[in-house]
Amino acid sequence: MSLSNEELTFQIQCLTTTLDTVGAYINTKDIQGHYTYANQMVCDLFNRSLNDIVGQSDKAFFDLSTFNELQENDRRVLDHGEHTESEETNIVIQTGEKRIYWTVKKPLTDAHGQIIGLCGISTDITERRVLEEKLMIANQTQDKLFSIIAHDLKGPIGFIAGLLNSDVLKKNHKSPDLWSAIHTSINNIHKLLENLLYWAQCQKGDLQPEKIQINIEPYLKSSKKAFEAPIKSKNITLDFEIEAELYIDVDSFMFDTIIRNILHNAVKFTPQNGSITLKAKRAVNRVLISITDSGIGMTPSTLETLFTPRNHNSLSGANATKNGTGLGLMLCKEFIELHNGTIGVDSVIHKGSRFWFSLPTTNSAN
Repeated sequence: MSLSNEELTFQIQCLTTTLDTVGAYINTKDIQGHYTYANQMVCDLFNRSLNDIVGQSDKAFFDLSTFNELQENDRRVLDHGEHTESEETNIVIQTGEKRIYWTVKKPLTDAHGQIIGLCGISTDITERRVLEEKLMIANQTQDKLFSIIAHDLKGPIGFIAGLLNSDVLKKNHKSPDLWSAIHTSINNIHKLLENLLYWAQCQKGDLQPEKIQINIEPYLKSSKKAFEAPIKSKNITLDFEIEAELYIDVDSFMFDTIIRNILHNAVKFTPQNGSITLKAKRAVNRVLISITDSGIGMTPSTLETLFTPRNHNSLSGANATKNGTGLGLMLCKEFIELHNGTIGVDSVIHKGSRFWFSLPTTNSAN
């Protein structure tokens, strides 16, 4: 039974409405790769009417790299009759926005089975990819925390527990070296737990800087006090090169934590009779602070993941002390970025490392 013109028009309208509201980007192309149809979502993406799209190729709507990728996928369908399913990353010229799609393409054939074009259906998976990336980072963060708790807390706590459960403490209760080792272990536990707490607060977004204006010089020079014992025992030379009257607006606790963590690593990885230099100077609208040591240095692979949860490797100190977790440096990065600053490191294996970070200056400093 043939349909009347009104019935055909109604069915076409129903089909068009369905294609426009299906929640996917749907198009058809001819054998040359020119558009013959695009649903409303495609029209909205290109910010063009259907009439403006029909007859055009992807070159009119995408950057060259995206066009080449789409063209390659289309030719597999048009030239070889393949049914393709793939992830495509597109950058629309009109907006410059980068989006990720899961795209299915099938050949269209005539009554004789000859390929005359293709039909493509794309689903935007950009948000899903972003969530997957966040989930991956969260899992890596969780693994990092478990690694820290299992290894780095277990070590010093096990050391103290072993002493308490043995006769060593009774026989050597007056030994300065023994009490120094216990004191060091307790301090390491305290520092680690403190870093864990503040880092966890940063991850939840609960920790925000309470800024005050400070003169950098006294803050930097006072940081030496916390490390006087190891600096003296290793005969390390600590020099300061600080420009006068450098002011910044910072959370003083966060600033102290940044300096303390970086200086702690410098002292830890600097060998006997080594040197550490702490510098601060003006840059364009910023203050640049660096801590340079003559320690063991780091490999390029270690540098690549130094400030991320992906870094599960640790370096031993120059005098074979406890391994590091990397948590302190991750916390430094979090605190510095909360102040709109940047952090970086330069290092050469067996020659030393230079950690630096920059923070915006205050108006009075300019």
